[in-house]
Amino acid sequence: MADPLRAGIVGTGWSAGRHAEALRRLPGVELAAVAGHEPGSGEVFAAAHGVTAAYANAGELLEDPSIDAVHVCTINAVHAEQARDALVAGKHVLCEKPLGVSAAETAGLVSLAGEARRERGLVSAVCFNYRHYPVIEHLRSTLAAGEHGPVHFVHGAYLQDWLLLDTDWSWRLEEEAGGRSRAVADIGSHWSDLAQHLLGAPAAEVLADLTTLHHERRRPVRARQTFAAVQDEETQPVAVGTEDFATVLLRFANGARGSFVVSQTSAGHKNHLTMNVDCARASVAWDQERPERMRIGRRDAPNLELVRDPGQLTLPDTSRSALPAGHPEGWNDALLDLVSAFYATAADARAGRERASSLATFADGHRIVQLVDAIVESHERRAWVAVGAPLEVGA
Repeated sequence: MADPLRAGIVGTGWSAGRHAEALRRLPGVELAAVAGHEPGSGEVFAAAHGVTAAYANAGELLEDPSIDAVHVCTINAVHAEQARDALVAGKHVLCEKPLGVSAAETAGLVSLAGEARRERGLVSAVCFNYRHYPVIEHLRSTLAAGEHGPVHFVHGAYLQDWLLLDTDWSWRLEEEAGGRSRAVADIGSHWSDLAQHLLGAPAAEVLADLTTLHHERRRPVRARQTFAAVQDEETQPVAVGTEDFATVLLRFANGARGSFVVSQTSAGHKNHLTMNVDCARASVAWDQERPERMRIGRRDAPNLELVRDPGQLTLPDTSRSALPAGHPEGWNDALLDLVSAFYATAADARAGRERASSLATFADGHRIVQLVDAIVESHERRAWVAVGAPLEVGA
């Protein structure tokens, strides 16, 4: 039996905790190390998640020769740097989205990842977990097969309310940590990646309008974790320039059109991602908050509801959708499916085999950063803007 792949997590926040949970559920992988940033944060995380080694920073973890793979779960501003350093150190890399805060810093990662895969068998991927819901996997297969006819329109939304109040705070509000786009880069990137993944075609042009609801917010003097409830605590006023919500029109390379809205200030919406795909013979609608069901609309026949049932869906070999129909799977399970696909691909690479998967590559991650850059530019210019050309590099 092969030795387990040893994983390390860089970061100790909310997303790092979710990655730790997924790794603990995955056979053949050992969560062996964590690297913090604030003094003592690594030790606290390690104790909470049963991790043996806690390092003071990412550099120390990357120097550990026993670590095979690194999960980058830090602030957006350092994703590209840490992903690059992990590849250079000879580690497989799973990076939280976005891959970087500008296409200028992610472009080089595409060629680096391609070279690392060809020469050292290293696998790299971006954490776009909504691709990995079983019903979404099945929909992508049916669209690729032309079951509903050509796609002409894809539309939807990603709405949240966790930044509705001016006293709500996150490091994402700080441009130096999160980048010059917030709602679009943070949750709009998920929607955009899912749309391009389903269509099998990139967005080619965008027209966007971005809005900041609270130009000044109250930042707590003491740090607060993502999604933490508002506390009665001391705050200080801080100017905010990134967008709270946005409206985006898209033209895809295959001729399809699209539109989506994103908001982190829509009361009552907790994690409301919706995707609607209109085809020649049917329309398909999916709601992430009801992920096991998909509506199939038909003009000349009764509408249908597809329900997750592993025995009835077309799923990739790496899918871990093992519970029978009627036993709900959700967000954590989709993340587990992504992590499972990542390590199955890494194990095959170690054995000299190639595996097809739905993982978002660094080339996919770079394409999304290009799209976010184009959306911001479109808003600033008040005009349609072309998305940068894809990089044709195996990654």
